[in-house]
Amino acid sequence: MISSSTQWKSILVALDWRDYRIIEGVARYAAAHHWHLSNEMLLGRNIAHGWCGDGAITGYGPGLADFIVGLDVPKVDVTIADIPLQIPRVVVDDEAVGILAADHLRNCGFRNFAYYGYAAVRESQRRRVAYRDALMGSGVTAESIFDIRRGEARLYPSWHDRRAALARQLDALPKPIGVYSGQERLAANLVDIAVASGYKVPEEIAVLGTDNIHYICECQRVPLSSIDTRPHEHGYRAAEQLDRLMRGEIGLDADPILIQPAGVVRRRSTDVVAVSHPPVSRTLRYLRDHFQDPITVQDLLPISRMSERGLQKAFVRVLGRTPGAELRRLRLRHAKRLLRETDEKVAAIAQACGYSTSTNLGAALKREAGMTPRAYRRSFSK
Repeated sequence: MISSSTQWKSILVALDWRDYRIIEGVARYAAAHHWHLSNEMLLGRNIAHGWCGDGAITGYGPGLADFIVGLDVPKVDVTIADIPLQIPRVVVDDEAVGILAADHLRNCGFRNFAYYGYAAVRESQRRRVAYRDALMGSGVTAESIFDIRRGEARLYPSWHDRRAALARQLDALPKPIGVYSGQERLAANLVDIAVASGYKVPEEIAVLGTDNIHYICECQRVPLSSIDTRPHEHGYRAAEQLDRLMRGEIGLDADPILIQPAGVVRRRSTDVVAVSHPPVSRTLRYLRDHFQDPITVQDLLPISRMSERGLQKAFVRVLGRTPGAELRRLRLRHAKRLLRETDEKVAAIAQACGYSTSTNLGAALKREAGMTPRAYRRSFSK
């Protein structure tokens, strides 16, 4: 129980856009550290002119720019906006997000890729650049990477016209294709238009979004795969950084804190193996359905109907890795998700992912991420 003599701090959360999960992360820190969250700006865009308090967590943008600049309290910002003052920041690592998107769609077997996002939004452009660079760094040519342009309201004033313009762009793209959008709402709209245009999602057009907003992702005709950008952690770390700033432990020139994405939450919109080589496609589906079992290369030969040497060469030619490397990737991906999202013991996770012992899981994670399973879990446990 908090004593009545406890000194409470009054904190303003000033965002001109709303992601309630970031606010929930701030609230979790606030509840444990005797903070009063001033609610004047939590549920709308009413600017609290003349507000007095101890600190603020801000989301710099056109609607709040002058207010935030003039707010004479310690503050931490959660955007990458070009702010005309020094201010500590806690932001999503957009480069890591773009790389993760490229890896996910490439691992689905696609050879054609596209990006769909807001041209004027900095985070969208940063994700686009990282996505393209990661694809090209893996051997994808620029001729196989496309941009889908969002229809501007001034050119397409009606909802129907904007959808028709986007549908025409989808018609012009090579198929099959994997599309990444840096904004969840745009990704969901793209899925809707693709389905309405008669395309099979994900077989012809696979779509990956960003932020894993459940009420968007899970309420589509084809549920949307999305990158989990850890918004609760984002809010919690912003509050933690503000506390350090108010205590004088950091200065205004503190390095930005980058929130790493947790991974891709895979749903139907990218649940596909886009491989035109039937033996490799059959083998991939078997591996994805049975990675937790004790599989050897010999077990895969009846599935692929190929020789061991032929299967190895086909996998390397189509995916750039051997069947064994793909099996290790699938096992470790699932183990990392269980470490992030559950409280299961490491030994139980090892068994569930096809590792015979926790030692084997530990060695695999150490090679890939440079840390033990417990350290990996702690890094996501704020």
